[in-house]
Amino acid sequence: MRPVLDIETADGPMELRIFPPAGTPRGGVILYMDAFGLRPELDDLCAAHAREGWLVLLPDLYHRLPRRHFRVPREHAEPLDPAMHAANDATTLGMVRADTEAVLAHAARNHGILRFGAVGHCMGARHALAAAARFPGRVRAASCLHGGRMVWDGPDSPHLLIPGCAAGLRIEMARDDVTCPEPHQRVLESLARPGVEVARVDALHGWTFPERWCHDPHAAARSFAAMQALFAARVAG
Repeated sequence: MRPVLDIETADGPMELRIFPPAGTPRGGVILYMDAFGLRPELDDLCAAHAREGWLVLLPDLYHRLPRRHFRVPREHAEPLDPAMHAANDATTLGMVRADTEAVLAHAARNHGILRFGAVGHCMGARHALAAAARFPGRVRAASCLHGGRMVWDGPDSPHLLIPGCAAGLRIEMARDDVTCPEPHQRVLESLARPGVEVARVDALHGWTFPERWCHDPHAAARSFAAMQALFAARVAG
């Protein structure tokens, strides 16, 4: 049984799910959820990382909100819940940076883990990037998978964090993605450099989720392998 506990943040208690490896951890992985909230599908993704030897932490980024879980569409035509979009909008980069600080403090204090990789799916991609930019000594790498809203107008756009980020980054973009359209993908590609990989994946937004209508098992396997290589190079002690 995986541990589930509440840790204190600047805005009150936050649920944190913990997935320990079978042996001594190689380091840690923080998984940043998508906009539908915590659910068994995310638990399974975390368990896959734990089987690779990482201590995996899954924080509930919606802990400030009255509603924290939303229905996942089972087919392309099924409409998205407007309340899910509102929850996504309400969960800011600054909030999740504060949550990440609490997660890192918990991991250091209770598990002795000081080096982490971050992985973010969809909404979580920009939060994984922001964590790597904000905590370069502890979050050593970030994998951003079919991220939405990675680019927007204004000085707080996530993509502006990339040039100053010392962590290893891998950004994978989906085909025909309304949350990361062609102009945004070109912006992200322009920021590639040694240590920052930006790749177009011939799969639809959500390809990494096994229970989603758009799941692509081959693309998901390639993404997972690339992520493990990044974490092994940048995070493992």
